[in-house]
Amino acid sequence: MTERNINYAAFSGSHKYGSHKRYTPNAGRPDRTLVRILSLTLVLAMVLTAAAGFGKSDGRIAANAAAGEINDHKQVTSNGNYTLYVNDETLSLIIRDNLTGATMESSITYDDGESNKSWYGAMNSAVVLTMINGNDDSKQANTFNDMVTKKVTHTPYGFTADIYWTKYKLGLTLEVELTNEGLTVRVPDESIREDGTDYQIGTISLYPYLGSSYMDDKEGYIFIPDGNGALIYLNDKEGRYKSGYSSMIYGHDIGFEDTKVESLLWDKYKIINSSEQIIAPVFGIAHTDDKMAYLGIVEDGSMRAMIEGMPNGVSVNYNRAYAKFIERKYYTQPTSNNSTVGSLKISESERSHSDLKVRYIFLSGDRANYAGMAGAYREYLLANGLLKQTDDGFRTRVDFLGSDREQWVIGTSAVVMTTADDIRGIYADLKERGVTGLLTVYKGWQKGGIYNIPVSKFKAEGKLGGTGEISRLAAEAADSGIGFYLYDDALRINPSEYNVTFNVVKRINKRKYEENTHKEVYKTFNYVTPARSTSDLKKLIKNMTAKNVTGLCVAGITSNMFSYTYGGTNYTRYQCGNAYAELLETADEQLDMVMEQPGAYLWKNTQAFLDMPLYTSSYIIEDEFVPFLSIVLKGVMPVYSEYVNFEANRQEFFLKMIESGTYPSFYITKESSSELIYTNSNDIYSSAYETYADTIEEYARELKKVNDAVKGAVITAHEIKDGVVRVTYSNGVKIYVNYGESAAAIDGLTLEPMSYILD
Repeated sequence: MTERNINYAAFSGSHKYGSHKRYTPNAGRPDRTLVRILSLTLVLAMVLTAAAGFGKSDGRIAANAAAGEINDHKQVTSNGNYTLYVNDETLSLIIRDNLTGATMESSITYDDGESNKSWYGAMNSAVVLTMINGNDDSKQANTFNDMVTKKVTHTPYGFTADIYWTKYKLGLTLEVELTNEGLTVRVPDESIREDGTDYQIGTISLYPYLGSSYMDDKEGYIFIPDGNGALIYLNDKEGRYKSGYSSMIYGHDIGFEDTKVESLLWDKYKIINSSEQIIAPVFGIAHTDDKMAYLGIVEDGSMRAMIEGMPNGVSVNYNRAYAKFIERKYYTQPTSNNSTVGSLKISESERSHSDLKVRYIFLSGDRANYAGMAGAYREYLLANGLLKQTDDGFRTRVDFLGSDREQWVIGTSAVVMTTADDIRGIYADLKERGVTGLLTVYKGWQKGGIYNIPVSKFKAEGKLGGTGEISRLAAEAADSGIGFYLYDDALRINPSEYNVTFNVVKRINKRKYEENTHKEVYKTFNYVTPARSTSDLKKLIKNMTAKNVTGLCVAGITSNMFSYTYGGTNYTRYQCGNAYAELLETADEQLDMVMEQPGAYLWKNTQAFLDMPLYTSSYIIEDEFVPFLSIVLKGVMPVYSEYVNFEANRQEFFLKMIESGTYPSFYITKESSSELIYTNSNDIYSSAYETYADTIEEYARELKKVNDAVKGAVITAHEIKDGVVRVTYSNGVKIYVNYGESAAAIDGLTLEPMSYILD
């Protein structure tokens, strides 16, 4: 196997594009059979070239590549792994794998004649803008159709292009660099110009058709970061879908988006789960027939960017994936206290300020797949200090609910579910059962119960044992090797318990944000500002460490990021996210911290990832679930599932944990969950320890056996065929999982339905 010169400490990315054909409204559609024959001929020529040595074939691409040109794209730079070609007129790219001869392009090479002028321009453009003009944000500008001035300067590693749309008086500088791993595409913030008064920039997309393909002309898939990960196959979708995948990195922005109308049963209970949010700023495309793939990483600008994954048939007949950066948005400004009376549509007066950068890591051969993408992302994170090695072995997560509140004649009354002594008793019983490796998050430990938030001091509920008893429990747990963490939602504030006149988030339209709980005791929560979160958390940490309690689980701020207004000043998602990152960096230096579903920008500061989704949002466009994030983190950071006791199909959920290397989680109470019926925790329908003791023991025994076999190893391959999954670890261990309804044979092994084999 030929080794590549890879330097993950100095990452950069790159891609490819083909020749262009000017838009002709009545252009006829070429015969696809002929195109396929020509494509097969071209692939055969490339194979012969690779076998005989580059530049020695009669194939046009290989011959022209040797001469420094492919399809009107001239060679700009090359290294041991890749060669970059650019068309200076259109700024389209072709990136060529020097080992295999395979290429990827940034513009379409086949025109089916079915796209209108606007779409055709986008498909052949290096930069696509949406613009804001009055109340209209539908107008598009690109580098193919519009009158632009360009100054292209070649550099030792690529090129820069100063681009200016003369009609719209908008401009920016595009920087493209080839690296050992692929390429980077960047727009410096200071280069973005808005010189006129009629048009402003709404969004910016960079090389949105890089790696695109027509209909089912390529074999492979689009990788999208929905939940743990999902694939959209590059097959002919036959026009079934009118929309694709489009989601904000790190979740939606409550500063702009209206509260969604939820589907409720009896106006109380949610019957449809919320969609999963993007946890890591990544996307990808794999051409499995060419054995060439890329992973796109949004390095700069990710806090206000979207990932788009569009299968063929969504507006055009081409498969594509890209990042779309948001510079400005509209918001709705009510004109009176009654929002139904009237409102105005207003755009942000100031655009976002951040460099925009996407890094593309290219992969070939056996790594040109989603598992290779996950491995490359892991290597990238470790090399750049964005992830640290913390996994020291298998533990079962057993969380406890201390107390909540129910409505009483006057005020509320405590509902005590699990005291400090109760936890001691449960620990002792689990030890007798052989369950010794434990991690615990104690929720509702604070005076006033789980929803007495925010928490700014270490003062425990007296009916649970009080502050002293909780401190002793934490010390005892540490002596027994148990990870013990107090839970803190550092985002929300309960208006029934605290004054919400100050330090509370308002949306950009100056209206206070309210989160509806659909519960009886506490009907709404508000969000506190990042400054208030910082102040409260620092006070809590000071109190805890003074009493030698050093385990903290942070939630809320770890999975939310938003624009907001406070004191007459507008704050961006960048300011919000950066404030949280700085706060949690400081907290990490002071105590042992785990986080609930943290965004990737926080991974370096958590000892474990809690509540990893093992599924996706199940959008109709998704063809396959893949445990991408679990592959990234397995063997590096402990990853814990969402709660087992809330899963409908526990057998499948158990196999998902086996497949992904995820550790199990249980939410436990000493008392029956029926005690919670009149509290905000009434959605905990089954939690009593006596109900789950055997299940905890069984899961701990079975999953520990599997995880001990792969301790210290990472996942190097993940393959799916006919409902059977084969997972390969770096130490040579293989795990087979059969999700089918009948027995399956693979690698000389026979798997019973809904079972696994450790080999």
